Parts: sequence; structure tokens; C-alpha cells
Amino acid sequence: MKHLALMLAAAGAFAGALGSVTAAQSPNYMTEYCMSASQGFYQEGNARSETKYEGQRTDGTHAVNGTIYLENQSKDFQCSFNASGDTMVDFYADGKSWPAFARNGDTPHAGNGGATAGAGPSTSTEKVRFPAGSSSFQFPAQLPPNSTVRYVLGANKDQFLTTRVSPQGRSLEYRILNPDGSALLDAISTNQEYRGQLWQSGEHIVEVINRSDQTVPFEIFFQIE
Repeated sequence: MKHLALMLAAAGAFAGALGSVTAAQSPNYMTEYCMSASQGFYQEGNARSETKYEGQRTDGTHAVNGTIYLENQSKDFQCSFNASGDTMVDFYADGKSWPAFARNGDTPHAGNGGATAGAGPSTSTEKVRFPAGSSSFQFPAQLPPNSTVRYVLGANKDQFLTTRVSPQGRSLEYRILNPDGSALLDAISTNQEYRGQLWQSGEHIVEVINRSDQTVPFEIFFQIE
């Protein structure tokens, strides 16, 4: 998930977004989400993917075109988002539309021997940097099979932390660790949002865990108050 550091930096560059679109619904948000979706569709979490926002169609939906570079070939794809830009409603690849993938992550490439599909358990760590002047941050990501990603957030004692993980179609788990390594929150399903007061200062860790045999796209939200 080395690309995620680039995703975090790009997602923070909201200054160039369309003035009529909020930060969470900006073209940057849609291009980053579409990039992650392409890696989930082809089950290639480490593949390079490039996306470009093409604008809003006459029916109100937004179009994002892209290319993903697989081991021996490249593939073109397109993501369609609803009028508000916050939900992917269709994914076009391999010469056809895949609305079930857009809705719940069902991909025809699941378990077909891609680089991530056969990978063993792994853990990666990403430092979360909030956009300037903001106390919250939401961004898309994807997690390979049997893998964990550790998000590191600096926060102070007595602040309140809100965490929400929203996977597409499949279940994930997450837990939160204090700076001293003790558990602030034991592992729970992502269908539960966490909000609580911190009792230590320093780097808190939010671990998102994928125990399934498929790559899972998801969105994650953090707020520190």
C-alpha cells in the first residue's frame, strides 16, 4: 500500500477542487477513490493506477477515466459517481459495466492468482496528516487479503477521537491502541463507529484488519476535537 501515502497527500490538496463541490466530494476525492477501486477490481493492490476527472455529465453523474498497469498489460477503466460525487454508482472495465462491484465490491477477478490474491499476511503503517485547518479527514483506501494497515495519528490527552471505517461489501475489523501500546479499543466490526476521549498524549494507532481472502475497498474517517 505504498500508494496510500500519495493518496493522503493528494486528498489534502483540495485548493484546486471545484468551488461548488465540498472537500469530501471533490474531483480529487473521486480520482483517488477510483484509483483504489481499480486495484480492488483487478485484485492488484500494488499495481500503479492513474486516474483523471473528466467532468459532470448531462445526467448529473461524474466521470473518472483511468488506466491500471498490471504485470504484463495495462487496462483502461471508468468510474461513475452520483451527482453529489460521494458514491460510486458504476464501474466500467474489461468491455462492460460492473454495477455489482460499484455497489458491494463483487469482482470477477477474485481469487484468480493476482499479486495480492496469493499474498500472505502483511502489515503496513501510514502516517495520517490532516488537511491544513481541518480537524477531520476522510479518504478511500483498499486492503489486500489477510492484511493489516496501521494508521498513526498524533493526538493529546482529553481530546476526542472519532473513527469510522466503511468497507464495500465485505467486513473488516479495527482496533485502537494508545501511545504506550495498551488497547484503547479492542477489535470490533466496522459496522460500529468509535467516538471516545483519549487518556494519553502521543501517537495513537488505528489498525484496520482484513481477515478475508479478497481485497476490500473501504473509506476511513478520522476526527480529533
